[in-house]
Amino acid sequence: MKRLFVLFAIMALVFVPAMAMAYNPGQELPAGAVEVEHWEMVNGAWVSHPSGDVTSLARCWRSGPTQGSCNKENWVIDFTHHASMAQWSDWTIGGTRWDWRILKPGTYAADCIEFTLKSNNDVLIDYEGFADLQYLETGAGVKRTIDTYYSFGEDIVAAERNGWVRAVDLNTDDDLILDSAALHGGMSTKLLNKIVVENCNSSCEYEDTATITLKLQNIKLWVDGVNGTWANPQV
Repeated sequence: MKRLFVLFAIMALVFVPAMAMAYNPGQELPAGAVEVEHWEMVNGAWVSHPSGDVTSLARCWRSGPTQGSCNKENWVIDFTHHASMAQWSDWTIGGTRWDWRILKPGTYAADCIEFTLKSNNDVLIDYEGFADLQYLETGAGVKRTIDTYYSFGEDIVAAERNGWVRAVDLNTDDDLILDSAALHGGMSTKLLNKIVVENCNSSCEYEDTATITLKLQNIKLWVDGVNGTWANPQV
């Protein structure tokens, strides 16, 4: 649904042009790594988290012990400090259902769903199952569908300017929202719908059910991608 989320893309370009990047799944822990206690700052105070605490927001391991013993002048000890940052998302949607009640044929539009999205890397938006509203009874009805469209913007004027997308066309028009400062800070838009009710639409109930999937593009190998928690065991 490129036209719906073109606003997101424009914002990304305006603030910080996103660079093409590969998605690094992270590194496995070094051999012999041992998890250690760590602390998290909460309201200005350190809170301790022992090893294995899966309620933690971060965890830390140490590895590579070494030693020396002789009379040489210089000892060079290599040291590595590494961090693997997972991708997160924070989103809201003002509603997941519209209900129209229609007395007469006509063309109608509604603005009732606000959408916000934050993340720290690219997010794919996948649309499935969008279609015209379908007559729910079997073996009846003159015209069995209501023409259905979607657009975005702050109001009906903006929606008209941005253009209406036929519902079925969304399913083959996924969007990739690129990593940017704007996405980290949070992007938002409003989703509007339009229906065209004709004389040939019989009185009945009409409905369409669909899904929107937000897919994070950089899932680390140490994250449980299904539950969004720590993979167990850690690798």
